[in-house]
Amino acid sequence: MKRRALLAGACAGLLALVASCANSTELSAANGRTTIKLASSITGSSFLAVTAGIEQGIFDKNGIDVEVIRVKSTAEATAAVASGQANVAAMLTEGVISSRASGSDLKIIANLLTEQQYLLYSKPGIDSIGQFAGRKLATGGPGSGETLAKGLFAAMGVDPSTVAYIASGPLATQVAALSAGQVDGASLVPPYSLAASTEGARKIIEFRDMFPKLTPQVFAASERVLTPNPNEFRAFLSAYKESARWVVDHPDEAVSILMNDSQISYDAAKDAYDFAMPDYSTDGLVDKQGLQTWLDLTDKYGTVHDELPTVDELYDPSYVSNTP
Repeated sequence: MKRRALLAGACAGLLALVASCANSTELSAANGRTTIKLASSITGSSFLAVTAGIEQGIFDKNGIDVEVIRVKSTAEATAAVASGQANVAAMLTEGVISSRASGSDLKIIANLLTEQQYLLYSKPGIDSIGQFAGRKLATGGPGSGETLAKGLFAAMGVDPSTVAYIASGPLATQVAALSAGQVDGASLVPPYSLAASTEGARKIIEFRDMFPKLTPQVFAASERVLTPNPNEFRAFLSAYKESARWVVDHPDEAVSILMNDSQISYDAAKDAYDFAMPDYSTDGLVDKQGLQTWLDLTDKYGTVHDELPTVDELYDPSYVSNTP
C-alpha cells in the first residue's frame, strides 16, 4: 500500500480548518437562477475565460451567478469544495489526482486549457536541454512543476536525478533567481517567460510540444454535489464554453480584460494571451490519454504515494459532452 502524499497531507490539514463551513448541495434558487461558488487558485490568462465571462455578462445571461472565491493554492481549493464553502474549483490537475488518491470524491468535469503552458528557460550559455545535467532548476517546491520537469528531462535523455531542484518560491522570484544566476533554469509561464527573456534568458522548449494534451488546469467538484445537480453544472459549463469562444474570437477585448484583471502591461498581457489562445478549451473535454500521462508522471516522479485513481475514477465527461 502506498503512503500519503505531501499535497494530500496539506489538503487534510486544510479540511480540518474549514470543517465548520456550510455543506449545502443546493445550487438553484427559487427564481430559477443557479449560483456557482467557484474556488480558484488559477489566475491570469489561464482563468481569462471565467473573468471575461463574468465581465461580459455571459454567465449572467445564461442564468448563472458566479461567485469567485480566491484561494492561494490547489490544496485550499480542494478544502473549499470538500467543506461546502465552494461547489466547484478551478485547480491544477495534479491536485485532483492527489485528493482522489487520498480518498476524496472529487471529480474532474471539464478543463480550462487543453495544453501545458510551461516553457523551460535557461540562463545564457545553456543552449540545449542536454546541458542541464549537473545544473540547478528553480521550482515552486515539490508539485506538478517539478514532476513535469523531471518527466521532460527523462523524455529528452537527461537523468532527472542529475538535476538539482531548487525551491525558489513564486514564478516572479524564480525569474529573479534565474536573472541573478542563482539557478541555471526555470519552468515558466507567460508573462513571466517574457520577463525572463527580457533579462537575457533563453527559451529551450515548450512543455506542450513534448507532452501534448496534458491539461494543466481543470474544473472539479464533489460527486456528492454533482449527482443531485447535473443540469446546473451543465449550464455552468455551457456558459463557460461560450466564454472561452468569446475570448478566442475577441483578442483585443480579451487582452484588455487580462491587462486590467492581472494589473500587468499591455505587452505582458498580449504575450500571455497569444501563448494561451490556441489552448483555450472551447469544448471543455479533457483528453483521456493526457490524463493517463499525468497519472504515469505522477506515479514515477510525483509526491503522491497513495494508490492512484484510474482515468475513469478521475474524470466524468458527461457534464460537457451533451452541452452547446
